[in-house]
Amino acid sequence: MGDLIRLDPKDCVPDNTISSTTFKFRWADWESGNPIQCTTREAEKYERHRIKTIRNGHKHISFVPSHFALADGCFYTIRGIFDYRKDEHRAIEVYYLAGLMECIVNSTAPILRTDLLRSVYKKIIQLRSTLGIRWHGNVNRFLLPLHPEFYGPSLFLSKINRCETLNELFKTIKIEVQIQYDILKTNYVFYLPRNALFV
Repeated sequence: MGDLIRLDPKDCVPDNTISSTTFKFRWADWESGNPIQCTTREAEKYERHRIKTIRNGHKHISFVPSHFALADGCFYTIRGIFDYRKDEHRAIEVYYLAGLMECIVNSTAPILRTDLLRSVYKKIIQLRSTLGIRWHGNVNRFLLPLHPEFYGPSLFLSKINRCETLNELFKTIKIEVQIQYDILKTNYVFYLPRNALFV
């Protein structure tokens, strides 16, 4: 009973899992650069390579999964969801806010050329204040990228552009961002650099 099983340190691969309550967040094995978003299949390939590399005594992992680099507006969106990683309701609200921002900046919906635009801005300001989320700089994209097999690249804006009333607009944004959120939660893994922005 007194005998201890001693494991070779090379067998102990540091766990890089952060959270999977909202999205699947993992620590990256690098400290600089942008967060990356990759499919679960790519993440599985990377994790196998990571374990093999660390067990072989190497400190630097040369393989990086095929991914989207989350810069500019996407960086602030994933940072907001990360901040609320233990509160899925708030995390979804962050993504809803991103959808509203995407709508204001990139949509050509006729309804947004009326005075109803003020109501959309009011909603954005209220959510930004409640969530403490802000996008900085010259940002023109807010929703996270999705591969076309999961969600068509123009689907969100085409649905928004067909809305004829404010209620329909808000409802459509809510439905579409929930669909996207569920796709992201199920099909993607997010690797975050270990730096002061996340740690």
